[in-house]
Amino acid sequence: MTFILRLTNNVYRVELTVVADKLDRPFAERVVESTLRQASYPEGDPQYEPVLRALVESWIVAGCRFERWAKANPEKEANLSRQAHKWTLRFETGTKGKPAPILSSYPWVPGRLEEIDIAEHTGYDAFVTFLVCAAPRFDVGKCACCERFFWNRWGHLNKRFCSRKCAQLKTASEGQARQLRAERREKNRRILCSIRKFIESKPGATDWRRWVATDAGVTLNYVTHTLNRGERGEPDSLKLTVRQREYLNKYYGAKL
Repeated sequence: MTFILRLTNNVYRVELTVVADKLDRPFAERVVESTLRQASYPEGDPQYEPVLRALVESWIVAGCRFERWAKANPEKEANLSRQAHKWTLRFETGTKGKPAPILSSYPWVPGRLEEIDIAEHTGYDAFVTFLVCAAPRFDVGKCACCERFFWNRWGHLNKRFCSRKCAQLKTASEGQARQLRAERREKNRRILCSIRKFIESKPGATDWRRWVATDAGVTLNYVTHTLNRGERGEPDSLKLTVRQREYLNKYYGAKL
């Protein structure tokens, strides 16, 4: 990462600003892949990270924008700030005797034991690393098909799928769902016309449902099913008017 030293308002304060550049891209890729892999372990897996998973999901919901995320998740933002304040900078001897700055995620004190929430610590620790190293460069998302996490390495806006395969599967299933809804609406239109015809013409049939099904070109089960779904208020169903229901109940003993 590239760090910039800055003096603010003539006050002797040094700020270190992380700026994404070409040199840090491979490292950022490793960080985002590691973060999403850890967040993807399912519940029950020994490596399941509930805190990190919740943080990543909330980050995705916020569109990978920090201001939006902080506003929508004030408790998580407060925990993040407390976690970040624990990070400390120390120096060790590096190659050729040069100083090696090390940013540590927790100020461990030799000889002192502290009780910490390991799950929360590791979750926020990984999330801070992600925000520092990867979030300035990459957006992440959750696949609308397989629901796996992915990082948007292509930089496309409004990317919904982790792969072309998932995009094709989802598009096909959505197309099938639209076709099914259209077929239901057409069947319901024919059934409604047949019911009106039945009430107006008053045929000698005793089973009005069977007569309507035959006239509309649908099965008897479908007529019963769509009427029951209509009574429950479900979409793409058929609900009779009060007058139609009263007429059929009075003259044909239909229980609607």
